[in-house]
Amino acid sequence: MNKTLIALLAIIAVALIGASQIFFVVDQREQAIVLQLGSPVGDVKGPGLHLKLPMIQSVQYFDKRILSVDPAPAQVVISSADITPMSAGEESESTESASTNQDAVNVTGEPIILDTFARYKISDPLQFLKTLRTIGAANSRLENILNDATRAELGKTSLQQLLSPARTAVMHDILNRVNANVQKDNLGIEIVDVRIVRADLTSDLRTSTVRRMISQLKERATETRAKGEERALEIRSTAEKERTVIIAEAERDSQILKGQGDKEAIQVYANAFNKDKDFYSFFRSMEAYSKTLSDPETRLILSPDSAFFKHFSEQ
Repeated sequence: MNKTLIALLAIIAVALIGASQIFFVVDQREQAIVLQLGSPVGDVKGPGLHLKLPMIQSVQYFDKRILSVDPAPAQVVISSADITPMSAGEESESTESASTNQDAVNVTGEPIILDTFARYKISDPLQFLKTLRTIGAANSRLENILNDATRAELGKTSLQQLLSPARTAVMHDILNRVNANVQKDNLGIEIVDVRIVRADLTSDLRTSTVRRMISQLKERATETRAKGEERALEIRSTAEKERTVIIAEAERDSQILKGQGDKEAIQVYANAFNKDKDFYSFFRSMEAYSKTLSDPETRLILSPDSAFFKHFSEQ
């Protein structure tokens, strides 16, 4: 009984080993190529159970999903960097926002630190096997192609464009350039997406940029103050002119009113004189006494029979 069981288990084991040499399974996330003595034979195998010749044939699997290549951040030179003001709410959007101090400063031919990544898929496993063979080799090759394409595109791109919605067009141009190079080299892969994660000023450039911003802001402040002083001078001149006109018109009106008052007073005096000459003489003398004698410092030297005191003598 024991010998029969052992024999049965041995047969099953041999059968399983033989099946593993004949059958192979391709997962839905994979694609496979059958190799015979190291050379590919047949078509690329899709998902499911497949057959191969034992011993002389092997299977090479490739990922069917979208893969990622993420080069290390590198310095690239931009054609010009126009750093414009940005509000606090616009400073960064998740991982794709660019961190930089911004104000109207013009930087030409300066390096920046750029961080990019790309997404790709194996579109032709057979060609991929011939040219690259492994994912590691593919990532290394794509890093070089991506860096070259990025440098070429950013050589004609300003930092202002890179920090604005125009960055989408820049990334699209880089994607087209990378795909063109990949197709030219016939690598069997397709670039799905290229993204610029971050664009930072270098340490030296950040320091010089801050200095330029300070200088620029000082120039702005000086210009604003000059315009303000000019405007203030215009306002003061206009106000002074209006004040002079108002005072002149007021003095003119007052002189007119005074003349009219004097005219009416003279008329009243004339009417009073014509009605009672003695009373008029008395009233005028009282006014003269009031104006002359009201000041204790006033000294008059007059003869007793002076006409000034005629009403005193009559009393």
